[in-house]
Amino acid sequence: MVISTSVDMRLPARRDVRTLYVFLLSVHVTASYRCQFPIRWTGLWFQKGLESPIRIEGDKFSWRGKCVDSEGALFLIDDSKLGCSRCVVIYEKHPSVLQYRETFCEKHKNLDEACSKLSVDAHLHSIFRVDAAPVPCPFEGPFTFSYSRDHIECKYPLSIIESCTDPSKLLFRFQACVDVPNSERSEEELTCVASWKEGSAQYMVGRMNKNHGLFEKDEDLYRCFIYDNLSDSYIMSQSADATCDGLVSPREGYRIMRLTKIKHSNTGCQFPGWITSQRFWHTLDYSRSFDFSRENNSFCINQLNPDYPDSRVTCVKEIRNSLNTTVVVAYSTSGCNNGFVCVSFHRRDEHIAELQIGNFARNIEDACIPPVHVSGFQDYITLVTASTPNTDHCPALAETNGLRIEPGKLSSLSEKCSKYVTAMVGCRSDSSLKLLMTCASYQDEKRFQCHGTWEEKGRNYLITGLIESRQKFCFVFSSSSRVTRMSGLHDTCSRNVQPGITGNLTFNITAAGECDYTLSPAISPVISVGLALGAILTLTVNG
Repeated sequence: MVISTSVDMRLPARRDVRTLYVFLLSVHVTASYRCQFPIRWTGLWFQKGLESPIRIEGDKFSWRGKCVDSEGALFLIDDSKLGCSRCVVIYEKHPSVLQYRETFCEKHKNLDEACSKLSVDAHLHSIFRVDAAPVPCPFEGPFTFSYSRDHIECKYPLSIIESCTDPSKLLFRFQACVDVPNSERSEEELTCVASWKEGSAQYMVGRMNKNHGLFEKDEDLYRCFIYDNLSDSYIMSQSADATCDGLVSPREGYRIMRLTKIKHSNTGCQFPGWITSQRFWHTLDYSRSFDFSRENNSFCINQLNPDYPDSRVTCVKEIRNSLNTTVVVAYSTSGCNNGFVCVSFHRRDEHIAELQIGNFARNIEDACIPPVHVSGFQDYITLVTASTPNTDHCPALAETNGLRIEPGKLSSLSEKCSKYVTAMVGCRSDSSLKLLMTCASYQDEKRFQCHGTWEEKGRNYLITGLIESRQKFCFVFSSSSRVTRMSGLHDTCSRNVQPGITGNLTFNITAAGECDYTLSPAISPVISVGLALGAILTLTVNG
């Protein structure tokens, strides 16, 4: 063991056994303390060929032994089990990647003697941090690429690399070529965990997603890449296994890929100004928020539920534009799913909009035509602004002395009460809707503030906010004769709802009274005679 020169080697004056033991112990502690691996290396490290990960902590290098001396990147590691030591030189390429060379384990007097036997031809081991945090990948797709197998290039059809919403992920879509043996169609999702530059060479280490491909062990997960940037293209070589061994050139290796950047022609495409003027929008239930860029040509969809990926949508080409409806082709990235989509914007009110987003297409020309896109079959996403103002758009009410309301789902009241009877007084128009429901000793009151309304194909849609709450509801209703059927939805104005039958809140209103047939001049023309909104409803249950 090499003792630090800073330790006073003069023996104590009293040479009794106890004093000598304390002296030798202090020398051991000092030497051990001076040989500590950097704290930033502490943790578990994967190395190809080892069943268990390497643990680096303090002066310990897992199965290799304990460090007893060091100088710079050189470490003398003592293996007490074998009774020998070895010189190990460790290079930090990235906080998550270390590489090392070592000598044979022999009896050495000191660090200098052990490291004099270290050869540059010794095998260079690569180890990767087991819990490495993802890092942004050094380049962003999409790319087309060709790849070689057994020195034969597969370049038709071209394969594709897609970027993901998460900048630390890339999706490789490999195509099979008829004339290339062992080529096959597959997908491999890569999470970047490290990248660094060494001389003129650039390296990247990634971890394969177990959900893509047949990856069963850590040996199958890690891959190392060496690449060269050629303007809008790259040439890149991939290791055959979980190591960076043998990667000396982007033009040599197990799999060589030639990447070409895909450029989408954006001829000044922008989303409609009436929606981008309000930068932040959200769904009625706040499950998704929409953030429009200041340039008006892209927006992000942020998901409240972490199980669903966020999305990024960029305008590519305008298809048609009218006063209240705009249709564009956009490029969408949702998680690692990418493609062209048809997006329709519908203006319902100043602070109310609806979107329809179609399925993915590989080509711009296919996004807005069948079979990828069939007009009218896409779900509507109802959006309101972050600060939706109250309006006076509540429908007016015909004067009547009696209404019978039969709720299917009105909070917890439907579980406690069975029959509903109501009386209505007055002929009024208001900016809020109030439902007062009582039976026996139970009473429940809900007040909704109206935000806006529109009519579409014989149905009326009303956006409201539950007063003293963040909750929003879309009321969908239709009338025939004296009956108005109504449903309240908490997430979006679904066209598939059956008013009065399905929905989060459902009830039917039957008008009874002479004033049902006489509307006030102030009543909105889009609301039918039997509608009972915008006034106070008192529901009394006989049970």
